[in-house]
Amino acid sequence: MKRIVIVTFILVFLLFISAGSTLACTMVMVAKGDVMLAGNNEDWKDPDTKMWIYPATKDKYGRVCFGFGNGYTQGGMNDQGLFIDANALSHTGWKPAPGKPTFQGNLMDHILEHCATVNEAIAFFKKYNFPSLARAKFPIADARGESMVVEWGHGKLQCIKRTGMYQVSTNFVQTNYKPGDYPCVRYKISEKILRAAKEVSIGLVRSVLSATHSELRYPTLYSNICDLKNKIVYLYNFHNFEEAYVIDLAKELKKGGKTYDIPSLFLVKTQAARLFERLTSKPGSNER
Repeated sequence: MKRIVIVTFILVFLLFISAGSTLACTMVMVAKGDVMLAGNNEDWKDPDTKMWIYPATKDKYGRVCFGFGNGYTQGGMNDQGLFIDANALSHTGWKPAPGKPTFQGNLMDHILEHCATVNEAIAFFKKYNFPSLARAKFPIADARGESMVVEWGHGKLQCIKRTGMYQVSTNFVQTNYKPGDYPCVRYKISEKILRAAKEVSIGLVRSVLSATHSELRYPTLYSNICDLKNKIVYLYNFHNFEEAYVIDLAKELKKGGKTYDIPSLFLVKTQAARLFERLTSKPGSNER
C-alpha cells in the first residue's frame, strides 16, 4: 500500500511540473565543412499540427512552414536555405528603441519571405522594434554555414553568432547568464551530445532532439531537421524518430501551394500520441 501511495504521488508531481512548464522547445544548429543542419522540437499542447508550402512570388522566397491550426508560422525554411524558429521565454524586459519603427506582422514569415542569409536577418532585426522579443528568442541559420540566436538581454538587442561546430537554443535568455551556468537541463543534454561529436549528420541532430523531447501535457508534437545546403527537411511526428517524412523543398514548390495535416503524413499514430489525445480529450468524448 505504501508503495502505491509513493508511486501515485510521483505521478501527480510529474503531471504538476509538466502542466506548469510550457516553455520547452529545443533548437540546435550545427555546421562543419559543407554540411549545415538545423533541428527543432516543437513542444505544445495542440495536436492540430500543420505544414504549409508557399511557392515563390516576384518578391518573396518559396518556403515550407510549420505550425498549428491557427495558421501562424512557428518556424520553417525557405528556398535559399534559411532556417528560423522561436523559443518562448518569460518576460525579458524588452523596451522599444526611440526613433525606430515597430514591425507589424508575423516576424518569422517575413524573414522567410525576404531574407536569404543570417546577415540579412541581422540587418532586418536592427531596423525595427520587435515586441515579440519581450517573450521570445529566434534561432536562425543559413546555407552558408552561419547561425545565430536573436534575443533581448541586458537591455538591448543581442545577436549571438555561433562559434565552433554547434549552437543550441532553449527557453532562457542566454546573454543573461555566464557560460556554464545556463539554467536548462535540455540545453546541457544537447551540449553534452554535441561536444562529444566529431562529425555532423542527420543522425547527430536526431539524437539531440530525441534526448530532449518532452512528454505528458506539453509533449513534442513534431520535430524537423533542415538540411540547409540541399533544401531538404526531415519531419517527425509526436517524437517518433523511427519514421521520417522527407520534404525535398524544390520538388514540393513545383507542386504549388498546399496545406498538410502533419499526422496524416505518417504511417501510424503512436501509442504516445493516442495517450496524449486521451489525456486532453474533453469529458464525454468518444475517443478511445
